[in-house]
Amino acid sequence: MIIKRLRLAPEAVIDDDVDSGRLTGLVFVSEREHNLETLHVALRFTANNEVRVFSLADIYGSDLFSGARLEDNGCIAGGYEVDGSTIDHYLVYVSTKEPVQERRSPWNVVYKTNLRTGETERLTPPGTFDISPSVSPSGKKIALASFQGKTWDGEIKDLKTNIYVTSLDNPSLERRRVIENGGWPSWGSENVIFFHRKVGDIWGVFRYNLSTGETVQVTPDAFDAVTPAAIDETRVAVATIRQKSEFTDVRNEAQYRHIEIFDMSAQEQPLQITQNTRAKADHFNPFVMNGGKYIGYHRCKSDLLKHGDDVPRHFHKVQSPHEDVGVFRVSGVFPTFSKDGSKLAFVDNEFKAVWLADSQGLRVVFETDGPDSIFSPVWNQKKDILYVCMGPSFKANETLEIHAIPDVSRAARARRQTRQLTKGRFNNAFPYTNPDGKKFVFRSTRDGGDKNYKNLYIMEDAEFGEVGGGKVTRLTEGNWIDTHCQWSPDGNLIVFASNRDKPADARPRPGPGVLRRVPDERQRPLGCEGNQEWV
Repeated sequence: MIIKRLRLAPEAVIDDDVDSGRLTGLVFVSEREHNLETLHVALRFTANNEVRVFSLADIYGSDLFSGARLEDNGCIAGGYEVDGSTIDHYLVYVSTKEPVQERRSPWNVVYKTNLRTGETERLTPPGTFDISPSVSPSGKKIALASFQGKTWDGEIKDLKTNIYVTSLDNPSLERRRVIENGGWPSWGSENVIFFHRKVGDIWGVFRYNLSTGETVQVTPDAFDAVTPAAIDETRVAVATIRQKSEFTDVRNEAQYRHIEIFDMSAQEQPLQITQNTRAKADHFNPFVMNGGKYIGYHRCKSDLLKHGDDVPRHFHKVQSPHEDVGVFRVSGVFPTFSKDGSKLAFVDNEFKAVWLADSQGLRVVFETDGPDSIFSPVWNQKKDILYVCMGPSFKANETLEIHAIPDVSRAARARRQTRQLTKGRFNNAFPYTNPDGKKFVFRSTRDGGDKNYKNLYIMEDAEFGEVGGGKVTRLTEGNWIDTHCQWSPDGNLIVFASNRDKPADARPRPGPGVLRRVPDERQRPLGCEGNQEWV
């Protein structure tokens, strides 16, 4: 149907080529248009080995497929007979094309698009949000993971979904929950669904029988296994990580993510696929082709880098949902804008170097000797100075010092040195200057005892710190964690996160300052520690 809509060849030729295998296709996600993750169709013509790629907008028009959105999990449904007539084929997929209606709510919705007409309908009921659709072998039923109306509570890896089965024809009437606490469903037959679930600290793949309601664990508890792709009722391809790794590890083969096939009907060890093709690379999201004759996946190329190589970084302009708001993307963490908005600083994903994006381009302005050594940059509110935390990230027992990088946007990279501001081998982090840039507030374990409680302090000299003789003033005191502090624009207030539980001094009190609770939106800043309930 797709090929006929594109009018690439006469219909008779197309049918012959498809039936003979001279023309094959694949639905996949790509960022090749507007740097958005959207669905594309790749067609391969074996006669000349040509591959042509089309977006859904190319096939069905930009009226249906345009705007800022993400699309994922494309699969084909339909093609079965009802009362002697063949039902059209449909593309079933996830999209975020409908604007979010409520803060901290998912807006992932499953749709079906008729491959012949382009007509698109929503399969997810109103007020409900679904991900990871999978079509049964008959093309009649769809399994999907659903948030089922609940808000997002900050989950990143374990999304706390349940698995539902719905009908392609009557999704609003024939929808029922079949699996509690599961995700990434994949049909082994009309009666069997494989899925993954986190139990304790380990992810495993399970098999569910729709007729009996029986759930059986397929993969062992010894290692993580995720994203199943069923081959049949007993065989399933999964991604495994056989040995966990730390951030600073030089990984061995068992610490990479690999594709393996588990067979519940056999006693043999699982069939290892990618360990034999590229042992030191990460592989993701297996899929099955030609009834299990082929296993597909996608793979990272980081293993091709030599030690010391720089990874090129690009500043991507992403399509924005609002014309007056520009959206850009770059690989990194801990972004921080200068007060005038002209400079953006961030740390690379290895926590090794500080990058700067400004009118001169994108470049490294400071680099450490190894990974997990620097993070959380923040600008001085008045000067061309960046403050950074130097040391291992988020380890309260380790020494962490606050450093200043002066003249960030002017000095040459080779000559630039940091200036250490804190001392005493405590865990000091997350500085933020007052409006005139002369002081900064930060959190520290310096009076936290054996349990490393963290309180707030003010560095009275933001340029040279206590190493240069500056004074440190304690701001909060207690056996709790106060962290992620910021000074208000007028300089009169400091806002911070804390896990203190209704302390006695939480009420307004006389004096120059007032500590009060801000309603908890269940939103935790990146890297926060403990139950961040108080600010």
